[in-house]
Amino acid sequence: MFMKNLYLVVASLILSAGVYSQDFEYALGQHRVDTVVNENYESYEIQVVTPTPEDITFKWEIVSNTFDPNWSCSVCDFAGCYVGFPSAATMSAITAAQMAAGTSGFIKCNITCGLHYGDGKVEIYIYDQNDYSRGDTVSFFIHWPDPAAASVEENQVRISTYPNPVQHQLSVHNPSAKKGILVVTDVLGKPVHRSVMYSNTTRIVDFAALSKGVYLVTFRGESGSISTKKIIKK
Repeated sequence: MFMKNLYLVVASLILSAGVYSQDFEYALGQHRVDTVVNENYESYEIQVVTPTPEDITFKWEIVSNTFDPNWSCSVCDFAGCYVGFPSAATMSAITAAQMAAGTSGFIKCNITCGLHYGDGKVEIYIYDQNDYSRGDTVSFFIHWPDPAAASVEENQVRISTYPNPVQHQLSVHNPSAKKGILVVTDVLGKPVHRSVMYSNTTRIVDFAALSKGVYLVTFRGESGSISTKKIIKK
């Protein structure tokens, strides 16, 4: 019994160390997996902050890139936008007060795939400009299936939300034939609402008690497809 209890304590300490060893926190997920639904334009974003607000300047560099060269890409971060993926970049400085007020660093991938079907992945290392070892790798995995080769029913999950900005109640409509999970998170990725949404239904989410700021409304369908909307609470 003593050895069993000792094992549980050690395992708990290891898990705790893993939880608190991450340098940054992310909204929308540290490793995004998205299915293209519009051949003309799609935009995917990862937001990054420190575990507690502090003065910081984020830098980033490309680790790997297997995007189709025929895809037209631009990248934006908390400094500006670039055509394609530069090998490295530096974001604008963020103060602790700005971060506490909701400002975050971010990487946004804007992409036009056209009729060039396939998969691609970009891995990016984001770090503190004063400490290269203090950082994490984020990634965008983009799936653009050929409709002639496979069913694209899963890509038809496109929730609609209104009003935006919202003050009291937000209506979220799932027009697809699939049920899924609806999650609302704040800018730091903390869930403030979670519920099941059935096919072709509208759910009312109460925003009245939430603080002003940016929230993300995400619907994850049974097939794994994801639809996300950014909402402003005024």
